[in-house]
Amino acid sequence: MGGRLNTDKRASEPRKLAEVSILIALGVVLSFFPGPIPIGPTYVFPFQSMINVIAGILLGPWYAAGAALGIGIIRIFFHTGTVFSLPGGIPGAILVGLTYRYTKSYLSAFAEIPGTAIFGASLSAFIVAPVFGINATLWFFIIAFVPPAVLGSSIGYIMMIALKRRGIVRRISH
Repeated sequence: MGGRLNTDKRASEPRKLAEVSILIALGVVLSFFPGPIPIGPTYVFPFQSMINVIAGILLGPWYAAGAALGIGIIRIFFHTGTVFSLPGGIPGAILVGLTYRYTKSYLSAFAEIPGTAIFGASLSAFIVAPVFGINATLWFFIIAFVPPAVLGSSIGYIMMIALKRRGIVRRISH
């Protein structure tokens, strides 16, 4: 098993938590390169979508949501993200994980796009923005969230194909 990602259903809780921690660390480091991309009151981050795809497929929806939450909170702390990092990241991770659970297809990577650009944008526009007194419409968030979600989902999909071809990922069932 050495060198292979543990994707077995019997994977231990500590191992999954370690994998989530690694993905959180990767997300935080990548948030400094190329740096946050400011769009209005948000900082968009395509690598969040990439990590959501990888976590959703490898670890399932709830661990992926935990990784997105962890990355979002730490990015806010380091000022490479805003409060919109949370509603912008978590729904996409959950949707990828749920879609993969039922389809077993790496194409579930693209569920990240509606997860972020529709559900995340809706949460941002109707709950988070009003709470923080920010005047931004649903269309603003959709337009801001679509490009990084498309880019990040595409990178995540390519990464999953590459991991499978290299034999790093074998069987996944969660």
